[in-house]
Amino acid sequence: METEEIIEEFLEESNLIEREYSMDALTDALKAWEYAYENRGNITVKYILEIHRLLAKNLRPDIAGKVRDCSVMIGYHIKKKKPEEELLLELREWIDNCIPKGKKATEKEVQKWHVKFEAIHPHEDFNGRTGRILWQIQRINNGLPIKIIYEKEKYSYYRWFK
Repeated sequence: METEEIIEEFLEESNLIEREYSMDALTDALKAWEYAYENRGNITVKYILEIHRLLAKNLRPDIAGKVRDCSVMIGYHIKKKKPEEELLLELREWIDNCIPKGKKATEKEVQKWHVKFEAIHPHEDFNGRTGRILWQIQRINNGLPIKIIYEKEKYSYYRWFK
């Protein structure tokens, strides 16, 4: 399979995990991926917010590119509202602690960083899709192949977060 086909399949499955089936969502995900890949050498808070903005701009323009200003429910757990500056600080700390300086990370480390990003849950919605793009970018930046999580495997994927 060509790399472009693998990326499209990854993004489509990432959307399906969230029960998002629209072509608009896939088109936006492809644009978000393009941006993420082209700028993969400079992971910053602005970079993360732009990935989120591109993913959400048509489906949820009211929250696109913004950190959340409310509590959110994740499964059966509530993530309480936090001040914007606190969420931005958590993202900066995630970047500082999860982007290796001068060494390649292992598959397990990259997976652990993905789980940490999702625990921050910086956005009202689109955290999973944003996080999975960041996970793939980290995989690529660390010499690991792209890995697709299929919708039918989502419960195995959810076990990462337990």
